[in-house]
Amino acid sequence: MGFAARQEARTELIRYLDESGSGIDVETLIDQIGSPDVRAFVAEIFDGPSISESEYRDVMEVYRPRYQAAYAGYFSANRLDAMIFPATPLPARPIGHDDTVELNGRQVPTFQTFARNTAPANGAGIPGLVIPAGPSQGGLPVGLEIDGPVMSDRRLLAIGLAIESVLPGIPPPEPEVSR
Repeated sequence: MGFAARQEARTELIRYLDESGSGIDVETLIDQIGSPDVRAFVAEIFDGPSISESEYRDVMEVYRPRYQAAYAGYFSANRLDAMIFPATPLPARPIGHDDTVELNGRQVPTFQTFARNTAPANGAGIPGLVIPAGPSQGGLPVGLEIDGPVMSDRRLLAIGLAIESVLPGIPPPEPEVSR
């Protein structure tokens, strides 16, 4: 996660927890995250380095607009309303397989691996949507990422609804049986 995104997440999550009336603070939230890799990722948001106001301004006023312009050029040059691609490079993992995952013959960090396809749109500030594409051969969900140009949120939602209407549904998970 980039420093600017980390700083935004830190600020906004604290604000949300304060305003939600949940009575949960950041430490409690982190302690309640069941997945070790996600827990470490969220903890890093609060323990990692901050950036200065001028660095943040550069990201928002210089770098993000360049990133958005690159996306806009791609959409325009290819006459696209959206890009569609797998939300993750692998199907979902069973709970308990949280630290690393095998990708291309190597063990890699699970969270970063599963987030990498959705991260560029988040960094650019363009709309992105993930919809269920059906189950994997193992019965776990597979997602489809749909990204669109800046300010195309409504169009992107319409595209997502149209695609979702022709995809197979994902059955609800089986309830766990207590032993």
